[in-house]
Order: sequence, then C-alpha cells, then structure tokens
Amino acid sequence: MKFVYLVLILTASSFGCQNKAGKLGHSAPVRNSHFKNTLVNKKFVTEKLIGLTNDKSDYNLKDYGLIDTTMAAEWSGNTIKFVDSLHFVSAYQAWCGNDCFTSVFGRYEFVDSLKVRFYTDSITRSGECEAPTVYGNKPPLDLNLVKSADGRLKLNYHSPKH
Repeated sequence: MKFVYLVLILTASSFGCQNKAGKLGHSAPVRNSHFKNTLVNKKFVTEKLIGLTNDKSDYNLKDYGLIDTTMAAEWSGNTIKFVDSLHFVSAYQAWCGNDCFTSVFGRYEFVDSLKVRFYTDSITRSGECEAPTVYGNKPPLDLNLVKSADGRLKLNYHSPKH
C-alpha cells in the first residue's frame, strides 16, 4: 500500500514540474548566451535610440563609464541602460533642460547565444517636444550582440559573419 501511494505521489509531482511554456504548447526561449551578464545593470552610449523605430541598422555600444567625467556635466547624447536581466531604457539625455528628451522603455531577451530581441513597451517625450506617452504595439527588434576587433560591443542588425 505504501508503495502504491509513493508511486502516485511521484507521478503527480512529475506532471506538476513541467515548465509553463511546455504546458501552454510553446517552446521556452533559449537562455544560453555569451554576453547576458555583460549587459545587466550596465549603461552604454549609442548613436541613436534603440526601440524608437524598427530601423535596420547597427548600434555601437560605448561604456558610459568611459565618458570623461570632467565633461560629463556638459555631455549630451543617447544611452541605453540595461536595468536588469529583463528591462531596458534607451533615452536622450542632456545637461540643460532646453531640449527634446525622448525615452524608450521596454524589455529584452536573448533568443539564442548572440541574438537579443527588444520589445518596446512605451515611448515618452518631454522638454521641448512634450507629448502623451505612446504605448507601443511594435514588432520586436532583433539585433546580434557581437564584439568588434577592438573589443567594443555592437548590436548589429545583420547576422555576424563566422
């Protein structure tokens, strides 16, 4: 009797341990990545805002910590901050308040070892171009995270060449 009871408990617990994606009939995204920990809690300077459009271009990432601190008070430009392992904020920042400040709030995930998928949740505009918050239903933006020959990180629209 104890044996039958033990078999029933083990059988029931094995069905309860399936991952949620499997229960819904979806495959779970692959989470293995070379660079995942390189992005978490980091801020980078970019040429343009990531997630504002689905522009098919490449983005160089310059570590924000490398900006000359004597000039930081007068620095202006676009940045992306990977807030945690799920959320990002891509924003324009400037030392003066007389400018158009656009911020993109969203989520990101690694869909394979190099590909990062960005989802835009909302876009805010303040300052000289104040406007209501836009909540997006944009298609995701897939970019490949690669390291250039000089060791800098890049988010490329096109697949890296092997």
